[in-house]
Amino acid sequence: MTKKDLPLITAIIITIIVFLISIYTLSVSDRDIDNVTFIMLLVAFAIYTVFIIIMMTIIHNKKSIKPEKALLIIMPVFCILLSIAMPVGRGHDETMHWYKAFEVSQGTLMTPIMDKYHLAVAELPKGVENIVFERKSGEFKYADIIPLFNVEIDYEKTIKMPNQNSAAYCFIQYIPDVTGILIGKLITQNPLTIAYIARIINMCTCIALMYFAIKIIPFGKNILLTLAIIPIAIEGFATLSPDGLTIAICALFIAYTMNIAFNKEKKCGVKEVAILTILGAIVSLCKIVYMPLIFLVLIIPKGKFKNKKSRMISIILILSVGVILNLIWLFFGSMALLNSNTHTYTGSEYSGTMIKVSAILNNPFLFLQKVFYTFGMKFDQYFLSLFGGQLEWGEVVKIEIVPYAIFIISILAVITDRDLKVKFERYQKIIISLIIIIITFLIFTSLFIQWSDNELPYIDGIQGRYFLPILPLILFIVAGVKIRTHYKNLDITKLICISSFVIQLYTIANVMANHI
Repeated sequence: MTKKDLPLITAIIITIIVFLISIYTLSVSDRDIDNVTFIMLLVAFAIYTVFIIIMMTIIHNKKSIKPEKALLIIMPVFCILLSIAMPVGRGHDETMHWYKAFEVSQGTLMTPIMDKYHLAVAELPKGVENIVFERKSGEFKYADIIPLFNVEIDYEKTIKMPNQNSAAYCFIQYIPDVTGILIGKLITQNPLTIAYIARIINMCTCIALMYFAIKIIPFGKNILLTLAIIPIAIEGFATLSPDGLTIAICALFIAYTMNIAFNKEKKCGVKEVAILTILGAIVSLCKIVYMPLIFLVLIIPKGKFKNKKSRMISIILILSVGVILNLIWLFFGSMALLNSNTHTYTGSEYSGTMIKVSAILNNPFLFLQKVFYTFGMKFDQYFLSLFGGQLEWGEVVKIEIVPYAIFIISILAVITDRDLKVKFERYQKIIISLIIIIITFLIFTSLFIQWSDNELPYIDGIQGRYFLPILPLILFIVAGVKIRTHYKNLDITKLICISSFVIQLYTIANVMANHI
């Protein structure tokens, strides 16, 4: 063994330890596993561990590996395994997103507000609801999925399903899911099979967007690669959640903007403005709170445009389209919230939407105090969620080792990217910082209005995963800290690749332990 092989030997030892931990996790789960099933799981995980060790050896022995190529090695495998391990409906709000996507596939772009309780209710063909079997609250078993493959959609009958959580989402976010549903309808009338096809299309779309984002960004490639291996991001890519598309399209917008701003051979002509406008419009419609991200175009230097007039017209066009579309959808989304969220889920008469809006306007300093208090009180929870320590609806899958590993990898990706240390001018850092602050404030505000009880001293409902779309910007700012290092970007790319396989193994085992 040479010194060069030491990292590989270390990685293999860690992988074997994680394999043993994974098997132990499966064996001590609260499920009644028969011996045959356990042996099959043991063999399957052993085979996968051998596959991981082989892949680690191949990657280690490669002279070089580009981050975008590394993504294609990591992300499809992780997405497929997680999509298999995590039953349909167990992703965050996935059942609600399934109803919304099916609605959109039928031409209903907004969930109507129905019945005397003013709830958002999706009217769907009978059978569409049969994608999950919930034995208890939050408990799904793989054995319960098998009978659902025998169900067919009955288009002659309809069923009304409350669809509160996704009522205000824009139909744009569901394009991959809808495409999958339309393809699925041509093949089968089984709703669960259609849902899995929709998952596949969503997965492929997100992988493609992340691939191009990493490929075109002139620096910080490993930062985007790290974002793509975070388990909670993979959950968004591999399920019916529109969060995956939001993360990927935000990453692509950031990457394309940086490419124009810092690629010496790139100019901001008509084609570039058109692409930025389209991407900015999609970002603005994906989630209202991420609209300020389009102001990132302000970091593009004046010299990238034909002249001052061209720059002014281009910037105004990009921002105007994004802001106007955002305001239009804000109007429709707000109507859904105002009509269907007279009270919050607590049912308190003091927590209606308009009451909370009035509370902010009447005493903004008290609201700011609540924001800071919430951030300080729940920072550890946000950290664990942001870096993938909590998966599935209700955060029932806890993998608390993973966030710390990914955080360390993220920091290594930052401090080893030499271009980032001298890349941004002061005005560009200010713009990026303001975007981060404003989006963070909007996240807290929207969750306060939409979800939290007005009487609580903190804001409820915020999760770390909401900050994933701006995580690259946060790390870009952190990269301004000058730290000497002898590592090269290439070494970090290999580290991310090899680490991701270990993370995959541990994550899949923890997800499966909740459903066997």
